[in-house]
Amino acid sequence: MAKLVYWICDVRDDSTAYNIRARTKKAAVKRREELGPWNYEEPRKHEIDYVNAFDLMDVCLSEARGYE
Repeated sequence: MAKLVYWICDVRDDSTAYNIRARTKKAAVKRREELGPWNYEEPRKHEIDYVNAFDLMDVCLSEARGYE
């Protein structure tokens, strides 16, 4: 089993499509500062376990959308 790890800052007043996603916490913090920290929650770590590429695609595209 493989694991995908990324950082997410949830947008406060808009669609989850506008959440910040980054490979590192440092990159998430930087992007949050650029876009306005009042619009986004603090970064949180997100991990997805998957078996193969199809399983990962299914998790990301399904209704749960990567369990955000």
